[in-house]
Amino acid sequence: LAQEYMHALGVPTSRSLSLYVSRTDTVHRPWYSEGSRSHDPDMMVAEPVAITTRVAPSFLRVGQLELFGRRARKQEHPQAVQQLEQIVLHAIDREYAEAIDPGLSTDKKVVLLAQSFHDRLIALVTHWMRVGFVPGVMNSDNMSVLGLTIDYGPYGWLEDYDPDWTPNTTDAAGRRYRFGHQPAVAQWNLLQLANAIYPLVEDAAPLEASLREFETRYMARWQAA
Repeated sequence: LAQEYMHALGVPTSRSLSLYVSRTDTVHRPWYSEGSRSHDPDMMVAEPVAITTRVAPSFLRVGQLELFGRRARKQEHPQAVQQLEQIVLHAIDREYAEAIDPGLSTDKKVVLLAQSFHDRLIALVTHWMRVGFVPGVMNSDNMSVLGLTIDYGPYGWLEDYDPDWTPNTTDAAGRRYRFGHQPAVAQWNLLQLANAIYPLVEDAAPLEASLREFETRYMARWQAA
């Protein structure tokens, strides 16, 4: 329901394909059931087992590129840089083919990937802020390289305007992923992507330029929205 609602609001998101509910199997989910504070199995309500299937062009995440980038920087094995190049070029060819000329050298493609992801990330976070959506988790393994909303864990929408609100109870102390801090964490994710792909460029200047432009470009987009 949340994914389809987001899609209807014009927010880039994964979509819902199907929901299968078992006619026979059940599971105890005490954190959602009546008497949830009880540890007595007899007090827990049995819920039907269900599987939801979500779809997206890709579920490739910034954190996955980070893994290969870290291996390449540390030179953990002889093929580390080659493997990083393979997954980055795969992402470019699969998801950014319209924006990046396939005839360019790898280093130029990688710089354009950072810039294109920059644009998509700004657009995504602007949409979140526009509709009052808070995913509650914006760590890099929850951030789509495509600029989609893919993590529907402790998500929610603002009821009253509160920049400090988060639906994530595990983030209640630091509130890193609170509503008003989402643009800053998006910029942090852009930095993680830049660090991950740096071994393929070995020139920080174009990547740093994109990072410096983030706040100005986000504010322009936010004001337009």
